[in-house]
Amino acid sequence: MPTIKEIADATGRGKSTVSRAVKELGLRESGHAKADGARGALIIDAEGASMLADYLTKNVESKPQVDDDETPAQPAIDLDALVGVYKERIEDLKTQIDGLNAQLAAKDEQIKELSMALDNAQNAAKDAQEETRRSHDRVLLMASAGVWERLTGFKGLLESGE
Repeated sequence: MPTIKEIADATGRGKSTVSRAVKELGLRESGHAKADGARGALIIDAEGASMLADYLTKNVESKPQVDDDETPAQPAIDLDALVGVYKERIEDLKTQIDGLNAQLAAKDEQIKELSMALDNAQNAAKDAQEETRRSHDRVLLMASAGVWERLTGFKGLLESGE
């Protein structure tokens, strides 16, 4: 992760300009810039470096420097360092995407397992409901039986073996 000095060198801006940009973009508050090491050098993550590079290069384009002879001078921008910052950010995003894809695959498997469990539970509930209905029908049949069926033990009203 680059420091303020490295970003300043890469964009052709001063350290104070980069520090001001960090403050204006709110990179410390958003967690993209953190003090690190014994001297407290400000370390900026890939996303923060990308935002800083965009911000600083856009400001360079909109505010050209003028020499004594009134011709705009192009600032010295280290394009390789700028490209490196973007490549680091792209690699970070690819890693995040791979992690999210793995999480998504795990969630898909969990959904599949839960769907099967739900289907099994629904089938068991239907079977229990059917058995309850059959038992209820037998109870109603026995309750409506006449005196003779009651005296003879409900023969013919119950299924065989009961």
